[in-house]
Amino acid sequence: MKIHEQSLGYDEVARLATVNRYRIACSPSEHNLEYFAELACETFEMPVCAITLIDHEKIYIKATFGTVCKRLVPRTKGLLGELLTADEVTVIEDDQHTAAFSAIFGESIDYCAGVAIVTEDGYNIGSLWLMSNKSSGSYLKRESLFVKFVKDLTDRMNLWIAVSENAQTRLQNVKLISENEKVIEKMSNLMDYQEAVTNANSVLENVLDSFEMIFQQAPVAMGICSGAEKRIWQSNYRIQDYFGKVELLGRELDGIIMSVNNEDFGVLLKKVYLSRESYHVEEASVLINFQDGPKYIYANLSLQPVGRMGDEPDNIIFLLDDVTSQIFSKKISEQANEVLLNAIEDTGLGYTIVEFASGQMEANVQMKKNYGYGEFEPFSYKDLFEAILPEFREKIKRAVDEAVSIHGIYQAQYQVRWRDGSIHWLKAYGKPMYDANGLASHIIGFNKIIAVDKSEQ
Repeated sequence: MKIHEQSLGYDEVARLATVNRYRIACSPSEHNLEYFAELACETFEMPVCAITLIDHEKIYIKATFGTVCKRLVPRTKGLLGELLTADEVTVIEDDQHTAAFSAIFGESIDYCAGVAIVTEDGYNIGSLWLMSNKSSGSYLKRESLFVKFVKDLTDRMNLWIAVSENAQTRLQNVKLISENEKVIEKMSNLMDYQEAVTNANSVLENVLDSFEMIFQQAPVAMGICSGAEKRIWQSNYRIQDYFGKVELLGRELDGIIMSVNNEDFGVLLKKVYLSRESYHVEEASVLINFQDGPKYIYANLSLQPVGRMGDEPDNIIFLLDDVTSQIFSKKISEQANEVLLNAIEDTGLGYTIVEFASGQMEANVQMKKNYGYGEFEPFSYKDLFEAILPEFREKIKRAVDEAVSIHGIYQAQYQVRWRDGSIHWLKAYGKPMYDANGLASHIIGFNKIIAVDKSEQ
């Protein structure tokens, strides 16, 4: 009976599953089984070695030394496809059995010695064979050491399995974390809620329980008011961050939100209610009637008409996200940059930003002057580079590359030739900027003239 026609018992099914795990994890492309084949030949002074894994119908020759052969052959009744007795050396010297080895390995094999590869949980998954021919005169002399050698190989393969499966687990965890971060980001982004609000009617009709949970836990202030009366009849937990212990239910929304960009909020609510058109605005100046009195904030605001559980479209969902601190931070940053640029101009420093990918460059007036260009003349990165004397160009490029690789500061002194032929020494500094992937995208640079080479004039 051929092997593939035999019925599979429970133990054989488990053994084949184990073989498949090792076949994938112990691929030569991932782990150097070839090294162990070579080491076995050197240790036992044998010319040919093969490491095999045996499944139900195939023999996977995972590694060889001293011969070249196919990596996948059918499993036959030959001893190469047999599951050898554990912890013993099987020796083959008769021509009847060695002929099969000769046919597979392309050598005149006259002598074979094999040991079973048995996993730590007791599954026989393959074997390691040492082979020779009569002309080589090589025979296995240290059988006990051969058994220990194969056990060491099995231990190393077990380690590869553990590393492979741990890596897969870590990859799955990373994917789960990534997906979780995406959900949190969407929940915190007002624009994502625009789509949620647009579909709120179907949410309220079909999955009220799910909507209620999302509504209450949302990281932006949300509520529902009646369209005609403008009275709040539902609000979420985040609103308390804005209004503290003040009871909001039953109050008119336009008595709490008084104006948006100096437009009366009551008029705005009425317009949304009558037109049935949504309203969205970002970074608006919003006047809020807080418990301690009216106060302006900057906020993203969204108003969306919705129906109430299949009744007439009588309600408006409102979302309010306070972005005051972000707006102030942005304004402070913009003003600080303006002050810094003015200070740079006063100190006579040239200033530039260059995009690596496109070569696009922005430069202040002093930067142009440092290269002999007027304030209103066009000045590109190509003009800048061509003005640098050739003997300095490669040195500057290496300095920039080094600064990029170590996230450091680029520094250089070099000469430039103005269009009038005069030579000027410049001292330059630069700092690379990196994108979200950690790749250098731009470089910010400063320079100044430190000397004029009169001998070249």
